[in-house]
Amino acid sequence: MIQGIYTASTGMVALAQKQDQIANNLANVNTTGFKQSGLFTAAYQHLLKDDNGRVFANREYKVDEVYIDFSEGSMRQTNGVLDLCIKGTGFFKLLTDDGVRYTRNGNFAIDNMGFLVTNNGSKVMGTEGFLRLEPNETITITDRGEIIQGGYSKGFIKIVDFEKPYEMRRCGNSNFSPLNIEAVELISEGFLIRQGYLESSNVDMIRSMVQMISAHRNYEADQKALHAQDETLEKAVNQVAQVR
Repeated sequence: MIQGIYTASTGMVALAQKQDQIANNLANVNTTGFKQSGLFTAAYQHLLKDDNGRVFANREYKVDEVYIDFSEGSMRQTNGVLDLCIKGTGFFKLLTDDGVRYTRNGNFAIDNMGFLVTNNGSKVMGTEGFLRLEPNETITITDRGEIIQGGYSKGFIKIVDFEKPYEMRRCGNSNFSPLNIEAVELISEGFLIRQGYLESSNVDMIRSMVQMISAHRNYEADQKALHAQDETLEKAVNQVAQVR
């Protein structure tokens, strides 16, 4: 009976974590460049011995891995001159206050020093360093990331990639960094830059809502199973074992 309580409770913990992941995805359904996350769960069974040497199965259900889905989001037209979308693989490379970061959020601007930056002030890297532009001149950005002003090239936006499957962690503001600090940057070949577009979140709202309802129902089922085990245990202790 106590094993049943333990099994139900581990299932509830895993389902609560799944609910948290889904809720975070739904909260960022309109966040530019956001990548939804999910988790894998696994059932484990260990054969153990009790104090009398009797073998029993210890079962548990827990989260095995949390992953980020890096599938491409849809393009959303904004007509913003410095709104850029990567069509294909790769990331924009940024220099933030916390070091180098990577993002698919191409909502850029020009700061008061003329540098191309993100909406929170992080500098966008070019193939030869930072990109400095004239704020009052027409800006054209080619599908290979070359920035042209006044008929002259101002440099290329640096698009980098990593070995797949990606092993990266979230750093806030739709930024990522590799889990392995020694991960090697690769030059992305399969990409095009679209000026005047942004990449939408890749969260599927309908699917996420269905997953949330399913997880909630499974949680309730485990909760009922736990209460049933608890009531049975209470009767065994207070009624069956009662000396008359």
